[in-house]
Amino acid sequence: MAKLTAESIVPGQRFEQRHGFTWRVARLIHFPGEDVMHVQLVNERDTSSTKTVSINAVLDRSLFRLIEK
Repeated sequence: MAKLTAESIVPGQRFEQRHGFTWRVARLIHFPGEDVMHVQLVNERDTSSTKTVSINAVLDRSLFRLIEK
């Protein structure tokens, strides 16, 4: 598996959070004045549950891991 980088994060990818929740990347967000990109994640079990985190959080293996298809 290739190393996950900020440039390789795309909508539709699925990540498992260490607490067992599965999240899907809905979109990438660039906030004005911020250097770091963010991602909007949607909970796969409850699509009304969303969170926005920095792309660095998604890349942190202690917080999230990519679910291979």
